[in-house]
Parts: sequence; structure tokens; C-alpha cells
Amino acid sequence: MGIERAGEITAGVVFNCFTGNDIAVTVAGGPFNRTFIAAVGKYVFEQVGCLRMSITTEQPKVIEIAQRLGAKVEGLKRNHFGKDRDGTVLGILREDWDY
Repeated sequence: MGIERAGEITAGVVFNCFTGNDIAVTVAGGPFNRTFIAAVGKYVFEQVGCLRMSITTEQPKVIEIAQRLGAKVEGLKRNHFGKDRDGTVLGILREDWDY
């Protein structure tokens, strides 16, 4: 799922690992907004039917938006996006989803 501007994909999410209950989502690029992040959650919880979503991002704005939608910081993946570019791991449960 991505964001297109002037014919170019500038940002997106990759759905990495689906277990049936959880789906791992990596968020890269930008800029992101609440509407896009909410659309990702709507897809995960309403269409796919997951109980939780795990988000990995290095974007402070994505972390802020996800927390406002009910996510909790669960950890850090050091150098996940390259040298000195850590990924913050957030988890959000369907019952905590606030959109």
C-alpha cells in the first residue's frame, strides 16, 4: 500500500509476515498522515481480520500518529533501516484501535 505524488510512489507500507492473528508492517518513506495510517489499520483489522498489527518505522511522525490511534511502543530494532537508522516497533490490538 503506498502514497503516490506526481506519478511517483513516495511512501508506503509492506505487509511482511502474516500469522493469522498478527501482521507485521514496515513503514518507509513519507510524508505520512493520519488518513493513510488509518487506512492501513482498517485493511488489517476489518478486511484481513487480524487481532493485532506490528509496525516497524523510523519515522517520528508515524510513531506519533500510530500512538494516537492506540499503538504502544514495544521495542527497537537497531540498524533496521541501515547504519544508525533504528526501527521503532509498535503494536496495536484490534480492541485498542481508535479510528
